[in-house]
Amino acid sequence: MYKATMGLSRFEDIRRFLRFDDKRTRDYRLQTDHMAVFRYIWDLFIVNCKQRFIPNDCVTIDEQLVPFRERCKFLQYMPSKPAKYGIKIFWVCDARVPYAFDGIIYTGRQPGEEVQKNLGENIVRKLCSDLRNSGRNVTMDNFFTSVPLAEHLLEKNLTIVGTLRQNKPDIPSVMKPSRVRDVHSSEFGFSGNTTMVSYVPKKGKAVVLLSTMHHDKTINEQSIKKKPEIVVFYNQTKGGVDMMDQMVRTYICKRQTRRWPMALWGNLLDIACLNAFTVFQAQHPGYESRRVFLKELAKELLMPHMKSRIETGPNLQRGIIAAMERCSVEKEMHQPPIESGGPTKRRRCQSCPRSKDSKSERQCAKCTGSVCKNHSKVVCEKCL
Repeated sequence: MYKATMGLSRFEDIRRFLRFDDKRTRDYRLQTDHMAVFRYIWDLFIVNCKQRFIPNDCVTIDEQLVPFRERCKFLQYMPSKPAKYGIKIFWVCDARVPYAFDGIIYTGRQPGEEVQKNLGENIVRKLCSDLRNSGRNVTMDNFFTSVPLAEHLLEKNLTIVGTLRQNKPDIPSVMKPSRVRDVHSSEFGFSGNTTMVSYVPKKGKAVVLLSTMHHDKTINEQSIKKKPEIVVFYNQTKGGVDMMDQMVRTYICKRQTRRWPMALWGNLLDIACLNAFTVFQAQHPGYESRRVFLKELAKELLMPHMKSRIETGPNLQRGIIAAMERCSVEKEMHQPPIESGGPTKRRRCQSCPRSKDSKSERQCAKCTGSVCKNHSKVVCEKCL
């Protein structure tokens, strides 16, 4: 497929000169935006993601780290991630299926901008601006969750379920970790439409969750750990972004680069392919092979280019034409190779081992590869 699409030198030239903005106005845009080099293509991608998908009743907000270690003004260090260094992207994904429909690239403090306070709360407000008045629930971790954020989203007809950090001033002392509390016990607190629960998974530990979706003390008594319903719901819906990130890392098209826009471009293509697979799988419920889908998607994108290439270049090499045949290009589009007036050059048989060095003038009528007498047969036109 690669050989039928383009030559190696052309691919390297495209990767070398690929840009995503207008260089003539770049300096002016960089004065107010660190990501001006990639901003245009990123905004187009986000708009298309929003138009092609309607999220379910619950969404998840979390962060993704795109691995990168070269020069970048907004490079982040996250020791909990496998890559540790990279570009951070805040995503909002569907909690049921792996689809990313909105995201914000963290670029730090922009030129001339004041120091940001409550970064997590501001990120959630931006990502949920298109979901207001929809009645959906937003699941998030302790980096984003706070009581003021829950009250703000509740005014926009959105509920949240998320964990709270232990240093939050809104947590009562009775809900904080203590050696006195029993294992698998729960403490509930209610304030208006907001519910707070503190669950003890092990001795001396406590996990505090905040919810505006639940309003009672429901506990799963049938389970040994006796988890509250808020904890069970959080565990079921917290993995939207993590599932997307895991599936993206399974099949990637990234290449080693020293330019951060190219690193973001490779990650953008991976997420676009995953979103396309999610939409296709919703229309074809029995289709499960993502690997086959990606291969067929690549073929569909490359076939028009292969056809135009063989139409405009009749003097293509035999190996390239054979590669196009193996990629299922229609036979009527193929141009017959130009016959030379001189004798055919002797080439090594493609079926014999290299150590034997068996050369022959014969060629296969189908793949035009060289073949010796021992690996060829004569067939009449009737039998053919």
